[in-house]
Amino acid sequence: MSLVLLLITAAHADRVYWVAPPAPADTDAVARTVPGVKAMPLDDLVSTSTGDGSAAIDALRAELASVRPLLSEFDGELKIMARLRKATTDVTRLRSAEDAELMRHALLVEGNAVHRYFGDRLGLDPASLPYTRTLGPALVVAAWVDAVALDGTANPDETDLPEKPQRLSYDGVRALMNAMPAASLEIGKLASGAEVWLDGKRVNAAAGSRTLLVPGRHFISVRAGGAELLSGDAELTEGATMRAEAPFGPVERDALVALVKSADAGWAVSEAAMVPISGAKEPVYLALPGAGRPKLARVDRGTAEMTKLVAPEKAKIPPISVHAALGAGWVSTGDFFLQNVDAGAPYDAATVNAVAPAVSVDVAYRKGLFATSAGVSAQFAVGEFHELPSGDEALRSFVYPHVGVGLPWVQVTVGPMLPWYLGVGLKGRVAVASDLEVVANMVVGAGIDVAREAGQPAYEPLPLYAAWGGVGWKFD
Repeated sequence: MSLVLLLITAAHADRVYWVAPPAPADTDAVARTVPGVKAMPLDDLVSTSTGDGSAAIDALRAELASVRPLLSEFDGELKIMARLRKATTDVTRLRSAEDAELMRHALLVEGNAVHRYFGDRLGLDPASLPYTRTLGPALVVAAWVDAVALDGTANPDETDLPEKPQRLSYDGVRALMNAMPAASLEIGKLASGAEVWLDGKRVNAAAGSRTLLVPGRHFISVRAGGAELLSGDAELTEGATMRAEAPFGPVERDALVALVKSADAGWAVSEAAMVPISGAKEPVYLALPGAGRPKLARVDRGTAEMTKLVAPEKAKIPPISVHAALGAGWVSTGDFFLQNVDAGAPYDAATVNAVAPAVSVDVAYRKGLFATSAGVSAQFAVGEFHELPSGDEALRSFVYPHVGVGLPWVQVTVGPMLPWYLGVGLKGRVAVASDLEVVANMVVGAGIDVAREAGQPAYEPLPLYAAWGGVGWKFD
């Protein structure tokens, strides 16, 4: 039997490893290019370990102290074995010799409870089976097997095995295990500066070395440059071999980062990096942030393949929109003076130039850069003498129904400018927010002769000039 421990992550989705923290625009660009990609820092390629295992060790220490008094209670052994089995199973990492010693004590106490409760019924009572293990021809207490695997030379404390029947049974398990064929730990390729830790103790293991082990549960970790490259635990039967390999560490990571930053497509991914990369069994990308234009290389096939980024979709602009605006501007015509001179209009510039609030509404259609529109705008001259007589009324409003053609932002307009002009002008709008616009308009109105009562000459209006600006709103 051979058990292989590698730095390999579970395969779930395409993944991209960032060699530096990306900006939101970078992650958006990669997400567009590789939909559904799982993004993570490059350090996750070095180590996938989460936490340092201290929580499980602390829980085991507390549980061991809590269950020791239960040995004097009626059927307290059942509570001890159940609680310690859970606590010892939850530990998957031994950080030090102290952790290993704590684990050994907990396994001895668990085994003591199992043996005291079941005694000769061990293996015969179905309830005992989860706490047993077969060693050669014998069925023995499983917790004691793992305790011997951690340290078979240390004799148990009386607090762990206080009674003679359990101590004798434990010695029998230890003797049987020492007579069993050994298991072994084989070391594969290691990262630069890597250290191997076995059952909480550092061992002098180099690539290609083999260490003999007592069968049972063992804990392995490989560390380099302050990072834990690999950690795991395994139940080794007699004759089994556990192989540990972790060739990609901080030094190899930095070399890979340098390649990503300096090289273009076609560079070879190092053999060390390919171990965790190929272990993903999914497309793997390396990404270098670039202010919204990151460098993205696919690397899981052993050679860097540069990936062309997908540009963001342009926002679809509805072809038809409605625009409304408010503003103010200027209206000028010589008729302000001529039609009001008898009423005392002074002969100066103020008479022929009026301040004029304005409103407009139009419907626009665009296709690409071509746009056309139809709408109406109106200006209202304010001030003394800024009105034109029409029969019994005085007019201050100048209404301009019109059509326009040009670009979406500026158009030439034409239409009747009421009351008696033909208008030609320009109108423009610039978006300053999603629906808010700044608008500007100008119109030149050519006077159209107006017939009057019989015998009176036609009214010949002077040209009118108007311009205004303001804010508008767009409705798609």
